Amino acid sequence: MAKATATAAVLSQNRVALGVGAGWMREEFDALGVDFGTRGRRTDEAIEVLRKLWAGGMVEHHGACFDFERLQISPVPDAPLPIWVGGASDAALRRAAVLGDGWIGAGNTRAELVKILERLRALRHEAGRADRPFETVCALVDPVGPGDLAALEDAGVTSLVSYPTAFALGPRSSLEQKRGVLERYAEHMIARAR
Repeated sequence: MAKATATAAVLSQNRVALGVGAGWMREEFDALGVDFGTRGRRTDEAIEVLRKLWAGGMVEHHGACFDFERLQISPVPDAPLPIWVGGASDAALRRAAVLGDGWIGAGNTRAELVKILERLRALRHEAGRADRPFETVCALVDPVGPGDLAALEDAGVTSLVSYPTAFALGPRSSLEQKRGVLERYAEHMIARAR
């Protein structure tokens, strides 16, 4: 993962962010023979290892979950690669605030999102990281209108994922119907956000 993301960052001139999550489905861990109960600790240490490797030069690591002798990856990015942490559990939010450079939501109502962003701000403040850049990639499960964008930005949203056809048309619709909704979305939302 460190090598692949470092290479992508170099090739894209640092237009890469890595999204991470500890996982929630026990069956996936069982299928791989990995202890589900240590996924949080393993994720925290993996973030540490990735940052060491991306810094360049010879590095080694001897931790509880990862252990390797001196090695070096090349190329390495010439700027820190941001890590955005996903999840809405208290552990995930704490990981995002303490170790991450951002947070990725999986779909929330506006009310839920405001509470999550307040919690992230408080955790970042507790960790002494409130003044550092922090991205929030949020997905809403309820419709959003042009007037909502400023309020969401004020709440701490830096990027928003929207599902315009899902709210306007439901799961079954023609290509022409989808095209019409997307054109109206562009006119009423994207054009006004500029």
